[in-house]
Amino acid sequence: MGLLALAVGGCRGEDISFDCENQRQRLNDRALEEERPLIEVPNEGPYPVGLQIGADGLNRLLASVIDEDVPFSGSVPFGLLPTGPADAQFEPTSVPRLSFEPTPNCKDCITFHLDFGVQLSSEGEAISSGAGYVDLYVPLRLESDANTGTSTLIASYGDAKIGAWKLVVFGFDSEEHEILSGALKLLLAEQIAENYGDFELLDLGSWQIGQGDVTLLARELLIYRDSDPADMVDEGKIVLAMHTNLPLGSNVGLDFDAPLPDATVMMVSMDPDLLLAMAHRMLAEGEIARFYDEDGNPDPEGIYAVSLEDISASETLTDTLNSTFQVWRVADGYCGFAEVVMALRIGVDAAFQKLTVEAGQAVPVGGEGSGAAAVEEKELVDQNQHLIDQFRKDLAEQIANTINYEALALADSDIVFINQGVLVSPAELTSFLDFIVLAQE
Repeated sequence: MGLLALAVGGCRGEDISFDCENQRQRLNDRALEEERPLIEVPNEGPYPVGLQIGADGLNRLLASVIDEDVPFSGSVPFGLLPTGPADAQFEPTSVPRLSFEPTPNCKDCITFHLDFGVQLSSEGEAISSGAGYVDLYVPLRLESDANTGTSTLIASYGDAKIGAWKLVVFGFDSEEHEILSGALKLLLAEQIAENYGDFELLDLGSWQIGQGDVTLLARELLIYRDSDPADMVDEGKIVLAMHTNLPLGSNVGLDFDAPLPDATVMMVSMDPDLLLAMAHRMLAEGEIARFYDEDGNPDPEGIYAVSLEDISASETLTDTLNSTFQVWRVADGYCGFAEVVMALRIGVDAAFQKLTVEAGQAVPVGGEGSGAAAVEEKELVDQNQHLIDQFRKDLAEQIANTINYEALALADSDIVFINQGVLVSPAELTSFLDFIVLAQE
C-alpha cells in the first residue's frame, strides 16, 4: 500500500486538504522556508557553541607546546659588585603553570607561574648563582580566518608583564631591596618585549559536515577568573565562543557564566536550537533526502517527501532530543501529510570516543488530508517503514556529525579525545571531554 494512499470509508466531498496541487505547493513553501541560504559568520554573540577549558585542561594541552620557548630569559645589568659591573642571566627552570588568577590592568591575560635560575657574572667570570619564581601576565587573543574556517589562540609574549616575583642571589633578596628589584623587573620586561613576539598555542578548525560549506568559527575569547585564588582548585576557565554561518533565530545563544562542573577538564556546549538549522541545511544539500519513491528510496522525482519542523531538548530526559517532522504525499491523487514525532537518544560509544545518536520509533500525532486519515487508523508508519527508516538513519547521522565537534589541534602533537558523557537540557547540549596528548614522531 503506498504512503498516504489509504482508503477511507464514506464520501469525502470536496476537501482541498486532499488536493495534490495544494499539498505540493505547501510542501514547496515549507522547503523554501527550511532551506535558507548561509550567511556571513557573525562577529559577536550571543554564541551558539562554546569550547570551555579549565586550568588543568589548559595546562595539559599546552605542556608540550610552551616548555621550550618560555618568555622569561635574558641578560640585564645587575649593578656594581666589589669585582666590578655585573650582569644577571635569567633562564626558566620549570614548565609554566597557567592559572586564571586576577591579572591587574590586563583583562585578556592569564598568569604563567614559573621558576627560574639566575647566573651572576662580572667581566665574563661567573660569580654566583641564584633562583626565584615569577608570575608573568601574558595577553591572549584570537585570530580567525573565515575563508578557511580556522581560529588560532595566540599568546602575545612580547606584551607580557611581570607580576609577583622573588629573586635570591649573592646575598640579594628582592623582597628586601625593592628599588633594585623594581629596576630589574623593568629591564627584564624590556628584554622580553625585545626578544619575544606572538606564539601560537592552539588551533580550532570547523565542522566536517556535508559539502563543507557550513563553517564554525571561534569569534571571541572569554576568560573567567578564579573566584578564590587561595583555594587549591582553580575554578577559572577560558571559553572559545563560536559562531556559524547557519541562519539562526535571535533567541539562539549560550550562557557561559557557570563554572565548570567538578573534575571537568573540557566541555563542548551547543544550543540545541542549532541542530534544527544544521538538519535543514543537510536537507538542502541532499545529505538528508527530501523526496522518496514508493519503496522509500531517495528520489528527487518521488511523490513522497519529508519536512522537518522541530528538534528540541526533552523537558524531562537528560539524554534525549525530540524531533517533529511531516511525511507528505504530493502526487497521484489523495494527497496530504502526516505529522510524526521521534525521539533521538544521545549516548557515548563503547570506545568512549564519539557521541552516538539513536533514533526511536516514529509516532504519528496528527496530519491533514490523507495523513489525518492514516493517523486515525494507525497505519501510516507501519505501512511505510522504508521511508521512515531512511529518514531516521540520515537524520541521526547528521545530528551525530554536528555534536561530535573535536576540531582542536596542537603543533607537533596529536590529541586523542575521551568522551565522558553528555547532558541534554533545553538550554544546552554539553559533551564532557578528557584527552591524551601524543607527540608526533
